[in-house]
Amino acid sequence: MRFTSRRGLLSDALQLASRVVTGRSTLPILSNVLLEVKGERLRLLTSDLEMWVDCSVPVDHAEDGAITVPAKILNEVVASLPGGEVSLASEDGNAVTVTSGKSEYAIQGLAAEEFPAAAAPIGGVALTLPQAALRSLLRGTEFAASADETRAILTGMLLVWNGEKLTVVATNMHRLALDAVAVAGGPAQETQTVVPVRALREVMRSLSAEAEPTARVHLGENHALFELDHVAITSRIIEGQFPNYERVIAIDAEHTVRAERLALLAALRRADIVARAEADKVILRVQPGAMMIEAESPDVGRAREEVPIELEGDQMEIAFSAQYLIDALEAMPGEQVEISLSGPLGQGVMRAVGNATYLYVAMPLQIA
Repeated sequence: MRFTSRRGLLSDALQLASRVVTGRSTLPILSNVLLEVKGERLRLLTSDLEMWVDCSVPVDHAEDGAITVPAKILNEVVASLPGGEVSLASEDGNAVTVTSGKSEYAIQGLAAEEFPAAAAPIGGVALTLPQAALRSLLRGTEFAASADETRAILTGMLLVWNGEKLTVVATNMHRLALDAVAVAGGPAQETQTVVPVRALREVMRSLSAEAEPTARVHLGENHALFELDHVAITSRIIEGQFPNYERVIAIDAEHTVRAERLALLAALRRADIVARAEADKVILRVQPGAMMIEAESPDVGRAREEVPIELEGDQMEIAFSAQYLIDALEAMPGEQVEISLSGPLGQGVMRAVGNATYLYVAMPLQIA
């Protein structure tokens, strides 16, 4: 096996592939990246047996063959080389020589045959949608997923296909984010799948924000596959019952607040300087024409902000985690936000004004 590539192109591909390599596996081969040359393309494959990242780049002066080498070491070497081009060669399948200008490295590897093949989804449905649309769905929801491994189902995101639209939901049971997009030409068959948020964050990093490129999403019975240009990311799905999100988002709103999203976001960021010292709690005092945002900590001091609002309903007060509100306001689209409240002990439902699909729910905190 041998090839020559532009250093920056190869370095970017190695950085993408290396993110799935954790170094915690007891199988040495899983610390490696599979390098496989066929024709004028180089394939790079990594896996931790829960997720596979499979990407390819064009190469020159290529000779077919394959080898696996430590992903992080090769990534560091290629990233640090000074030259514009880098050449890799393996004569015996047990080591690879990396050269660029006057730099030369020999890196020990393992046989390509030992590397686990990429998993393939079985059954399910396949959809094609703009990468920008999928990126927007994931960006607006992924932050609400849980990091608590003791409730594995909450470390995933629910993807629901109803024959017309793809809905994405994430929750940690204290907050929930939801968004949806209509997809033309999708199958009539309905399905729902829970995909680990870790895998979807890798998908999000690889998605284009441009309107033209498309993504193919295959939600199978055992795996989910995301094909994006020259990158394919496969993930095992999480088995179990995802929380009933439809029950969470249904409230009888007694108070509706409208505010400028960026003004509210800026005020919450400032108040959080004090709030984060006291369980991140802010109190929202809602009255006609204005919302007071207050935070207090005996160790830090007090904060008070005022934001102009439009209010439907009576004045009230309610407490939330400042960071939970900040996360949603940073992620949601639009210039205005609408907050629906049922009372001081009920959840708050935030929507982006002018966007019928995006929705965020935050559970309140005790005021006292």
